[in-house]
Amino acid sequence: MDKKIEIRQPRTSGEFRYIEHIQKDAWGANDIDITPTHVCVAVGLANGCVYLAFDGEKPIGFVWGFFGLESNKLYLHSHQLGVLREYQNRNIGYMLKLRQRDFALSHGIDLIKWTFDPLQSKNAYFNFNKLGVVCRKYIIDLYGEIRDNLNRGLPSDRMLVEWHINSLRVIKRIRGERPPKYEFLPINIPKINEVKYVNGVPHVISVDLDLNDSFLLVEIPSNYAELRARNFNLVLDWRITLRRIFTAYMNRGYIVVDLVQDQAKRRLFYVLTSLELDSVLNQDWWVVR
Repeated sequence: MDKKIEIRQPRTSGEFRYIEHIQKDAWGANDIDITPTHVCVAVGLANGCVYLAFDGEKPIGFVWGFFGLESNKLYLHSHQLGVLREYQNRNIGYMLKLRQRDFALSHGIDLIKWTFDPLQSKNAYFNFNKLGVVCRKYIIDLYGEIRDNLNRGLPSDRMLVEWHINSLRVIKRIRGERPPKYEFLPINIPKINEVKYVNGVPHVISVDLDLNDSFLLVEIPSNYAELRARNFNLVLDWRITLRRIFTAYMNRGYIVVDLVQDQAKRRLFYVLTSLELDSVLNQDWWVVR
């Protein structure tokens, strides 16, 4: 990019309206399924978090969220982040999240939450590896049917992730520190699901819901969009399998702490742990003995 990327709050109703266009382009969403301009304007009017990314004068991405309250603790709920398709995989989303973090810290808030689809491996890598979120809650069919190109026909199961933005874990991830590759994990971690690849397509052949090790792995497909295009019913099977796994283990207190990948970036595994949250936020899980 030959122009400096600027991230700032929208200043006019016209700039707010660009958020509708970015949603349509990024997700293939229909008009009825996008967040309308007036909602983002209202969030901005209430001093909520609304930012646009600009390449020169061109709006290319957005993030917005609103304040939430849980157990008398104020947090920021980040509802949507979107980037024009031509600008995806160019770190624009990461820049938007860091600006959102700055917004929260400036308001004395140290926790940001949002939801994402656990089948979306790129989002999982972004959330866990680059940002340092954790997940303690899995929600079944949260939004009902979502009719955009990414979600149509699937139950909208979501992870509710927590970004503890002032924790040592997050600070280290922002500095660029990452977990080891799968081959170099210093501990032998059992797999909850065994996966067999047939002509490059991942099939779950067994699931064990009764493990009690301190760390566990859950394999997921590496390319959701490609798998969906090849075999929609298999994607649906994956959705139900992950639902069984995450609800079972999170109900027992396990926390999802990372996504590790092999050196070839073809196999991806969520890491679950029975460690307490405070331990996860204050030390690297892979050095815990």
